[in-house]
Amino acid sequence: MGTEETRALVTDLWTALGKGDGDRLMEILHPEVVWVLPRSAPDASEFVGAETVAAQLGGDTPKRVFDMRTFRPSIRQIIADDDTAVVLLNIQATTKAGNDYDNEYVWVYTVDAGRITRIVEHADTLVAARAMGWDL
Repeated sequence: MGTEETRALVTDLWTALGKGDGDRLMEILHPEVVWVLPRSAPDASEFVGAETVAAQLGGDTPKRVFDMRTFRPSIRQIIADDDTAVVLLNIQATTKAGNDYDNEYVWVYTVDAGRITRIVEHADTLVAARAMGWDL
């Protein structure tokens, strides 16, 4: 894929997430997509497979930790080059414990044959740990 197609696909992913469009997520994500979490996150690992990644991105992960009425992702910039796109994102919310959350993210997407094959998430896990009461 070219740069603009990659940018459009990642933009479409975030549009589908915002609308809660699970069917579109399944079209965008490769069946064997991998989502790699920050290495310093508690229980850091990865999610594998379109159904699992769509479920986690589409709400399971944020619903576990945030009051979704306060959940506000804000894309700052999408940078694309060939088959890779980088999304600079801020998320503000209130945790289920009632703490304010304000964190900056960098998401790196790899695209192949018109579908997202890899997602690598980078975030300040210390900010997250303090807001959510995690032990790092």
